[in-house]
Parts: sequence; structure tokens; C-alpha cells
Amino acid sequence: MIQISYISTAPQQWSTDQLLALMQQCLANNTRRGLTGLLLYGNETFLQSLEGEEAAVDETYAKILQDPRHTDIKFLHRKQIERRQYADWSMGFKRVSDQELQHIDGLKDFHAVDFNAAFLSEHAAMRDLLMDHFSYWDPLVRAVEEKDHAIKSLKASLQKIRGNVEIARLVLESVAQAARSNSVSEAHLRLCEETLETLN
Repeated sequence: MIQISYISTAPQQWSTDQLLALMQQCLANNTRRGLTGLLLYGNETFLQSLEGEEAAVDETYAKILQDPRHTDIKFLHRKQIERRQYADWSMGFKRVSDQELQHIDGLKDFHAVDFNAAFLSEHAAMRDLLMDHFSYWDPLVRAVEEKDHAIKSLKASLQKIRGNVEIARLVLESVAQAARSNSVSEAHLRLCEETLETLN
């Protein structure tokens, strides 16, 4: 197996609907290809790690290179791995904000405005710290990481809940924005129904 990481810049600030559509696409495609990973987004910048079988990772990255939603793509690393770092997520996702960053030890002077391709490509330690921090739900998951099978199952459940919460938040924001402009559609209702099924 291999893991790759890259940084890219979005042509403009992404809306809640665009992020939601991207996550749905990633979850479906990565599940089918046996890929796992983590995607951070903020300040019109994406930081992503993908892992899985070499052919599947390479094929997915080649498609990302051709995707107009990603510009100024900076390849960070490609390495052989024996075990997955993000084994519980088809695609973990987190929006980076100052509110989130202020709780990360070691990032006292790092702000959301610093989450950009130019800064991150030159500061590997910052990237690693961000990816490591957001690969966990809370201190409980950190504490149970090396425990027996039952506790590892609890960790997996907590991480799955985190992913579901982030997607549910995107759905709620999308519906709320549509409601303000009186443009709630059947697509929004379907998203709500699908999210409810996921949460159940």
C-alpha cells in the first residue's frame, strides 16, 4: 500500500453545497476503490492524504490533477505504508477555522489565514501536526488507540460519528441557505432523508 499527500488551491471560496457534493463524491468513489484518507479545507485551500493500493491511489490522484476544482496542486509525499493511518474513514473531512486551531497544542501562533498552499508547502511540521490532530475525534480516541479489539471498535465508531456530524452540518447549512432564499428543492429534501438514514 501507499500513501500520498498534496495541497491544492480552489479557484474561489467553496460553498457549503460544493463541499457537500465533494464529500459525497469522495465517499462513494473511495469506498469503491478501497481508499481511505483525510481532507482538510479552509481559506480556499485543500490539504489531503490518500492511502490504499498503489494503482487505486495513482488513478485517483491522476483524476485530481485533471479536476478544475483544484488549481496549483503541490505534491507533498508518496510513501510505502504497512498500515493505514486513516483506516476508519473512506474520507475524513474537517473545515479548518480559528476556533478549531486555538485548541491545538503547538499551533498557538497559527491561524486560519496561514492555512494556504504557500505556507503549508514550506512547513511540513505544521502539516503533520494538523493532519495528526484532525485524524482523531477527541482525547478519548487518543487514549484508546492502542487498546484491545473492543476498544478499537469504539474508536472506529467515534470516528465514524465525527464524519457523519460533519456531513450533517453541511446538509443543515445547505438547507438553511436555500430556505433563506426560498429555493429549497427536492434535492435538498433527498439530502435530508439520506442524512437521516446515515445517522440512524
